[in-house]
Amino acid sequence: MNYSNKICIRYIMVRYLVFGGTGFVGRNLVQYLLDENVAEGVCVVDKIPPSMSWLNEKHKATFQDDRVQYVSCNLANNSNFAKIKEASGSAEFDYVVNLASENKLALPREVYEERVYQVSMNCAAYARDIKAKLFVEISTAQVYGMQGKLSKESDKHHPKYDFESCKSNVEKDLASIEGLKYVVLRPGVIYGVGDKYGYITSQLVVASVYSYLKETMQLIWKPSMYINLVHVEDMCRALVHVVNHGSPGEAYNIVDDGDTVLDTICKHTSAIFHMKYEYLSKITNILASFSLKDVAEGVNEKHLAPWSEMCTKDSITSTPLSPFIYSSQLESMNIRASNAKIKETGFSFRFPHVTEVLLRDVVEDFVQINVFPGSQLGSGSTSGS
Repeated sequence: MNYSNKICIRYIMVRYLVFGGTGFVGRNLVQYLLDENVAEGVCVVDKIPPSMSWLNEKHKATFQDDRVQYVSCNLANNSNFAKIKEASGSAEFDYVVNLASENKLALPREVYEERVYQVSMNCAAYARDIKAKLFVEISTAQVYGMQGKLSKESDKHHPKYDFESCKSNVEKDLASIEGLKYVVLRPGVIYGVGDKYGYITSQLVVASVYSYLKETMQLIWKPSMYINLVHVEDMCRALVHVVNHGSPGEAYNIVDDGDTVLDTICKHTSAIFHMKYEYLSKITNILASFSLKDVAEGVNEKHLAPWSEMCTKDSITSTPLSPFIYSSQLESMNIRASNAKIKETGFSFRFPHVTEVLLRDVVEDFVQINVFPGSQLGSGSTSGS
């Protein structure tokens, strides 16, 4: 390997500019940069302020730290980037990280074009303009498609939905920004404390509903469906590691060593809420694949009223969490990627496998900020399947 083009910056005190920094990964990244004394300063740019981001006490303290500056900005509009310069003054940023993206499902294509593709390209152009040492674009392992194949970074992209299609286009077009030094990270499903809208939290919320109802949760997928994961702390660690030890212009898959499948997740959620689950027959699976919209409407009718009851009983008046399921979430995911390349750079995972304890941490954190009914923890019927 030719190391002459490697990014080998020592762990010195530097300044980070983090787009989308009040979101799930962003808040954990800012906390990590400060806790590990990696950064002497962090500028967080996001259209949603910390005060409206459902932060826990530790994350609130992070954003109140003197080393952290917040700038409100809609990144889809290039003219708004002047606010960053106005707010930061003469401060220079060594590294620019883009975590800003539209992650909501079932939106029109043009929304993703603006809030995913255009936002990423705007952020990358700004990183070039301020002569940042490196721009880090957070993409997704879903750009490979969802066939369950163990995908390497060199594999072709086969995005299934508009979100990952836009991310794939961003990756292709970053190279066209002259003078930009960048790397791309392709995480699997990220989970951990603060994940309000992700796949794992959705599973936890729905499982709690079935615990409350004392009913068996029925699944239309195969237990062997791949859902490769990465804990948010390892995601943050990998990002800083790549900044220091990665190669410019390269992409890196970020998934843990677990090669996780659906049944592993279900076993952990079952243990947390003491609820049963089962996989429906192959015939039912085939029938469901032709009417996922109807299936989604049915399960939402079943889930939403009990969730409201659960929240009311625990005096929860407002929560960002919901058991609502989009029809696209009922389709087979099969996200699987190789982490060999990132490990070749010397990176190792602190959380190589998802565990019941790690998922329980997510729920207990939500209980602490009063957005999840804690009475469901450890209640319900006898564990099964």
